[in-house]
Amino acid sequence: MMRAWLFAFALLGATSAVAAGRLQPFTGDSLSAIQQQYAGRPFILALWSLTCNHCVKELQTLGRLARHDRALPLVIVSTDTPAEAREIRAALKRFGLAHLDTWVFDDAVPERLRYAIDPAWRGELPRSYLFDAAHRREAHSGLLGEAQLRDWLKRRRAAP
Repeated sequence: MMRAWLFAFALLGATSAVAAGRLQPFTGDSLSAIQQQYAGRPFILALWSLTCNHCVKELQTLGRLARHDRALPLVIVSTDTPAEAREIRAALKRFGLAHLDTWVFDDAVPERLRYAIDPAWRGELPRSYLFDAAHRREAHSGLLGEAQLRDWLKRRRAAP
């Protein structure tokens, strides 16, 4: 009986580990699903690409934050394609972000997905959205500093 419980616990742990690093297809309704997942809670939506040099710096910053805060409310979306999944996973692993659920644009017309996220977004990267608990958002193009992110997180977690 004890072996069965241990086996079930090990299997559950393995399943969770696989799900945690899964690369999910980002489609037109994915942002709604993410917002439902974070209902009543603040979160950061970070968009990046393998071909974006500035994104590397932001991923480094996000990786540092994630190492110090395993409960970091961070959603990462690659604007690359599912065909680049291996490279995306390798980059996320390199920056210590492989344990997070991540997304990759999955539409032959990426402009549709950009519009679904924010009609005002023209594709510049890195692009981040800081969602408060009511899911009002602050959009940022370019690098977000570590101090800025830490301050935002501190204020959001302290808010009633």
